[in-house]
Amino acid sequence: MKKIFSLILSAAMIFSFAVCTHAEEGSKKVLRFGEDGKFKIMQINDTQDTHNLRERTQELIRKAIEEEKPDLVVVAGDILSDAFLCANDETIPQALRCLGDIFEQTKTPFAVTFGNHDHDLEDKVSIKEMADVYLEYGYCVNGTDGCDPGTYNIPILSSDGSKYALNVYMMDTNNKNKETGGYQGVYPYQVQWYKDKSDELKAQNGGQVVPSVVFQHIPVKEIYQLLEQADKTEANTAVYRADDRKWYKLNEDAIIDIGKGLGEAPCPEDLDVTTGQYEAWLEKGDVMGAFFGHDHVNNFVGKTQDGIILGYNGGTGFKTYGLGNTRSVRCYEFDESDVTDFTTYTRTYGDLNGEGDKSYVTDIFSTVLLTWIMRFIYKLLFIIPW
Repeated sequence: MKKIFSLILSAAMIFSFAVCTHAEEGSKKVLRFGEDGKFKIMQINDTQDTHNLRERTQELIRKAIEEEKPDLVVVAGDILSDAFLCANDETIPQALRCLGDIFEQTKTPFAVTFGNHDHDLEDKVSIKEMADVYLEYGYCVNGTDGCDPGTYNIPILSSDGSKYALNVYMMDTNNKNKETGGYQGVYPYQVQWYKDKSDELKAQNGGQVVPSVVFQHIPVKEIYQLLEQADKTEANTAVYRADDRKWYKLNEDAIIDIGKGLGEAPCPEDLDVTTGQYEAWLEKGDVMGAFFGHDHVNNFVGKTQDGIILGYNGGTGFKTYGLGNTRSVRCYEFDESDVTDFTTYTRTYGDLNGEGDKSYVTDIFSTVLLTWIMRFIYKLLFIIPW
């Protein structure tokens, strides 16, 4: 009886995949690995702009798409500026379309989740209304059956369309906690949705978990497993964290790709609140990596003691703070023969446009300034040499 049921289920899945493959050709709503067995994701985040998107930001995104030819672009939040003085129900959709138009014009499938600065403007345009703007685009693959407009999954079919070869979770990490002042991270209902979806995908995959990656704005607190406390005499090469008044540096044993390195102390979900997100990943065993934005001058990837890869793409936008021409996108290349053995690297504005180091006015507002000030104080106190 079980064998008969299994055959019926397999036939149903094959039929559904056939339908999905057909839908992909018409609407780009379903994605699959190429005939070469490859699939490439490109991450952008923290464009943080208005309805007049900076030309350099557009150049970075367009040039990266042109050269890298991603199969999917994921936007990991903070699309809207924290200094959007003329934000209203007309200009906010215009700002969102600045990105949507790029993807539509370059015929690039894209998915969007939201960051804290997007949530800052919910009183003018709701997150659902923001998501609806993107759903107007034919190349938008945002899921509409998740637990909220920014929390959903995108299954990627194998090259022959017979199974799910990879899964992408897009998670909305909300805003600041008004009581603690820290970042909320995900809510319990989102964690439960993830668990249920993971189980659902596993059941559809013959009892095997579907290897998955997560993209979201705010990092989980376990990002600090990739760092270690630095001695105060190492302040010349470490970053300062105001919350605990300690210095931190990268943990060389945990780092896989140093990228542009550690530029500021990570600002993850509230350290005093347990969201249960990371613990859920360990419980379900499907998440092999999770990648974040938010901290614009952090750009590195490492592996936690539990074997989960965590990493950053530095900020993409030029209206907000960053480190000159190292504003970037991050690429992830998967091979369906072993999707767990993926590679990742960044492309910066400088290398894409053949420009060297350059500073911008917005860089003055970098949180790196705190580290510079503390280094200066430590030098005055003769703790570290000039």
